[in-house]
This record gives sequence, C-alpha cells and structure tokens, in this order.
Amino acid sequence: MRSKKNVAVFICIVLFCMVQMISCTHSAQIPRISFSKDIIPILNASCVLNSGCHLGGNGINQNVNLDSADAYHTIIVKELVSTANPQASLLYSEVRSNEMPPPPAPALSATQQAIILYWIEQGALNN
Repeated sequence: MRSKKNVAVFICIVLFCMVQMISCTHSAQIPRISFSKDIIPILNASCVLNSGCHLGGNGINQNVNLDSADAYHTIIVKELVSTANPQASLLYSEVRSNEMPPPPAPALSATQQAIILYWIEQGALNN
C-alpha cells in the first residue's frame, strides 16, 4: 500500500515538473515586445505614414491618432486593447481581419499581427 502511494506521489511530481518545463519553454520562445521598438514601427508603416489615415486626431479617423507621440495614450483611452481577452481587442481584430489598414494599403503580415497580439498578451505596456 505504501509503495503504491509513493509511486502515485512520484508520478504527480514528474507530471508537475513536465508541465512547468513546457510552460517555461513556451514563454521563453516569445521575446518581450516593446511598444516603442516593435509596435510603433508597425503603426507608423501601416496606419500613420503609409495610409495617412491615423496621422493626427481628426474626425476622418474617428479621432484615433496613432502618431508616435499620441499612439499609446489613444490606444488606452479608446480601449483598443483588452489584456483580459487579447484576441478580442479591437486593434488586433481589425488588423487580423484585414479591415485595417484599408486598401490600397497592404494588409499587415502574419508576423506583424502576431507581434501586436503578443504585446497585448504581455500586458500592452508602454515600454
């Protein structure tokens, strides 16, 4: 009876360690996403400079100013991200569905979309 209990405890410990190793490996594969170094260049290339749609806060773009100086403030105030449900974030869902940027601007690449999602999943920090 005692050896069965020891085996069960041993198996639980091994499974726990395996789960921890898998989760550590997964999180180690995704680097910390920086708003200023990773997100701003995507926004500038796709939403601000290339299309010109979100340059400045005018009525044309529903006052969504994604110019570098105001982008983070706008994203937070306009609730464009949800760290509780990153995939449902308006910012992510718009670029994932290829609604933004609108044609003729090219859609964001899968890598750019993933960077935005990872940034939101990591807490959408102003870093």
